Amino acid sequence: MILESVSKEPKGRESVAGRVKGLFNRRSKAQALALSLGLALSLGSNGVRADINTVPLVAPLYHGGDLLQKQLFKGLELSVTTGRDLAIFSVAGMSLDAYILTLPLDAPTKARVIARLSDPFYSIPLGHFLYLFYDRYSRAENRDQFRDYLLSQYSKEQIAPWQHSLFSLEEQVKDNTEPTVEANDRREGMTLNRQLVAMLVTVYDRLFNNDNWALGKKLPEHYRYLGDSPEDLALIADIQPLIINEIGKYVGSLPEGDMRSALELIIEDGKAENAAKVNNKAQAITVTLIDFVRLNVLKAYRQYALPAQRAKAFSAWMQASLKEDPKGLSDFLASWSQRPRAVQITVDGLSQGLMQALVAPNSGPYLKEVLARDAALSQLTPASAMGRPQHTPKQDFLRQLVKHGATDQYYLPFFKALYRRSENGIATGGISSTPTISVRNLPIIKTGAAVSGQGGTGIPNFHFVDRTRDRAYYFFGNDALQLENLAESRGMRTMFDRLNYLKTLNCNAQYDWNAQTSFDALVNLGLGEAIRDFGEQRCLNELSLRAETEKGLQHRVAAVREQLEAYDKMGAWRLFSRMSLRAKLNEQLNELALLSEQAMPDYLLIYNPWPDHFAHFKGPFSDEIIAPTGELNRLDYWLGRLDKVYRDAGIYPQTLWGMAGDHGLAPVYHTLNPELVLQDALKQRGVELKISKISSDEGEGPKITNNLNPPSLHGVDLVIASTAGGNYMLDFFNSDRGWQVQPLYQELTRFKVREGKALDMVSLLADELQESLDYLVVRQSDCTLDSCSVRLVGYRNGQRRDEMISRESGVIRYQALDAKGAPELLALAQSNPYLTPLSDVQLSAKQQLLELCLGSTKGCSAEQWRSLAAMSPRPDAVVQLAHLYDEDRAGTINLFPKEGFGYNTLVPGRHAGEHYLEKDAFIGFWRETVKPGQRLGPLDNGSLAPTLYQYLTGEQVEAGDNGWGYPSVLSSLN
Repeated sequence: MILESVSKEPKGRESVAGRVKGLFNRRSKAQALALSLGLALSLGSNGVRADINTVPLVAPLYHGGDLLQKQLFKGLELSVTTGRDLAIFSVAGMSLDAYILTLPLDAPTKARVIARLSDPFYSIPLGHFLYLFYDRYSRAENRDQFRDYLLSQYSKEQIAPWQHSLFSLEEQVKDNTEPTVEANDRREGMTLNRQLVAMLVTVYDRLFNNDNWALGKKLPEHYRYLGDSPEDLALIADIQPLIINEIGKYVGSLPEGDMRSALELIIEDGKAENAAKVNNKAQAITVTLIDFVRLNVLKAYRQYALPAQRAKAFSAWMQASLKEDPKGLSDFLASWSQRPRAVQITVDGLSQGLMQALVAPNSGPYLKEVLARDAALSQLTPASAMGRPQHTPKQDFLRQLVKHGATDQYYLPFFKALYRRSENGIATGGISSTPTISVRNLPIIKTGAAVSGQGGTGIPNFHFVDRTRDRAYYFFGNDALQLENLAESRGMRTMFDRLNYLKTLNCNAQYDWNAQTSFDALVNLGLGEAIRDFGEQRCLNELSLRAETEKGLQHRVAAVREQLEAYDKMGAWRLFSRMSLRAKLNEQLNELALLSEQAMPDYLLIYNPWPDHFAHFKGPFSDEIIAPTGELNRLDYWLGRLDKVYRDAGIYPQTLWGMAGDHGLAPVYHTLNPELVLQDALKQRGVELKISKISSDEGEGPKITNNLNPPSLHGVDLVIASTAGGNYMLDFFNSDRGWQVQPLYQELTRFKVREGKALDMVSLLADELQESLDYLVVRQSDCTLDSCSVRLVGYRNGQRRDEMISRESGVIRYQALDAKGAPELLALAQSNPYLTPLSDVQLSAKQQLLELCLGSTKGCSAEQWRSLAAMSPRPDAVVQLAHLYDEDRAGTINLFPKEGFGYNTLVPGRHAGEHYLEKDAFIGFWRETVKPGQRLGPLDNGSLAPTLYQYLTGEQVEAGDNGWGYPSVLSSLN
């Protein structure tokens, strides 16, 4: 919180020390100390004198924001020369040269690498790159620790009923560094072994061996991805045969599955007879691997260099402060020890309604409704031709919960305590942005940015077409490496960007360029299927080490403060005693600065993908997910471990915790591929369209795209893509206004085809998909951030309904276009059967909102629509659909299937749709010493990051300002 700024101009040529001393006379020593912090570091790091009129006074001192980010750490210059004296250090417990000798490198490469280790510009980045991918990821037993925990709490007889495809009593606990798994077990992933490390070293050596790219003396602020310059193309052509050869060596170490099959296709594509192809998978994987290695070399070295530079700057400032004002320094250390900390947890697929039902099974109708609808929908026989998921979920635990209710003390103990102690900090309904898909919602949760506009993520879905670049993206595959680049190009700022002056730690989340320490998201996803708890173990190991350091640091701070008090009271006449004690204190302050960088972080981000990841393939209410042996109880176990680390470290009271899910999940009983229905309908009409499919069906493998030469979409009539079973996107290219412009509803009713015919594509889709389609959404008018109109089309009781949502100047209207009376596609008048029935007071409030918002043409505010929709089966549906097309790349038509149906999926779990089960996302906050007076109401999951940021910095967060897309709710938590 900024208290005030110094506004008076200093007179004459007063020294810096004199100016600071004068300020001590006018203000508190703490305020003056904050000023001296900025001045000392400005002089020490930048070599220029700071204008005292521009230095704000900040409290709390250390973490306060403006002072630290603009003064203390602004001038840090990260360079390879920082560690020239560390050319030889250890990897895997041995010297770098000894470790290189153990790798299965070919003889010329091994000899060349060994010979070049004497060059620090080569060896230091290599050492830290290997440290990142070996030591940091090998500090764990690779045992299933959750399984060990369960077997220590339950007898085998107790746990036997809850065995399933992801948990067996007969499973052999082994070192899973090079795992072997059953082909149908969905735990295939990558393999972290010496062959993979050898491949990375080989690529690194070639990149550094030809001087095409090197770190030099200064690290760049941002990574530059490969482009189509002659230099980049020459590098790609040179290294492609090497990479294909190395992948060939690595692929033999992988288990059978999608990953291995995809790599084998790339190897085949890269053979000599295919090498002449410009746009092939071999070139695509070459570009991806070069970018991956170069990006992570930079990231690894930045993460090595930054703490050392921060410690040096911090030590220098404290020693200068000791000389100026030892009492002020002591006060600062007291404040610094109690500074706020924040933990931000993002869990893929975490639903508030489900967690509350599991914690208290008898508290509402949720689980009974799930079971009742399971019986009804599974027995439904659709009239049109449809398939079923390949797997039928095992739901024994769900049935037991509905029948008996009570659970034992080892089932969800963390969540039970959380709801008991901090229920008011948990939103009654978390709102997942539409479409409810991870790639859209995860950056929203992690950064607090909206999708659209400058400072937004620019990522509307798991797939989209960028018409300005003639480029389709699909992020299950190597396009995932483009996500950070795409978001950065829109100006999205991460929490690590905003808090780069604090000590930060990232555990397995993307968008981490400015994190001080990071465990890579893609590595965790690649390895975590086969090595259970891979990322969780490594994160907790890191935090446990930091917790021990934190406790020692706090003891050191207390001891230093005692000595500072003695030093301050020591008479000036005791010159030599003061000099001796000051020398000792300077040494201790230097140690404090170093220990601080190794202690607990100011800000921690954790991402856990597994509840969603396995719910797709096993079903959202399967034993694999909700049983005591399932993924949610596994999540609970690791959250409990995390909680204990913070308590042991002694910083729990000042830590604000926040957790959010990106969506929930809903069951799938019947499957359909809309493009097959569409193609058949077109064929019957004598029409054939050129259609390009850019996605895999849910349950299939990844796709590889050549980022330098992606397939052109010019000449394509229709691009289709599906997401997670619950959303299906169609991009049409027939607008009268040009290829790059999204066509509107009226244009799609007269879609031009090559045969000269004009088709009503909206009617064709709605009619042909009537049985499975909930509704489709299309632009009625062009959409901007200020205004938009969208049309909804769907069938109810055999009758087509056309409805429109329009927004203008903050007012949203929702009306029926084809009939008198209120619109009904969004079911606003209905009640949510999964929640406790509305009270009389709530029913009265709902009726008033229905009359206000639907009974006239005036419309309502977003807040009023949100309140109304919260009492319906579709939380925030009106507002979300009103903003669906804020981003131009959000497709032309979006299809949303009915409950129980899945589009383009092979598996029994879906999201990305508009059903309550997938729309409802968990979002909650808790802190030991603060308990809100009343429970949080419906809340966007995008409010997670802004709330934690405001707590850490004291800066007021306003949605729409400074890149924030969502508001902070900190004031509601106090």
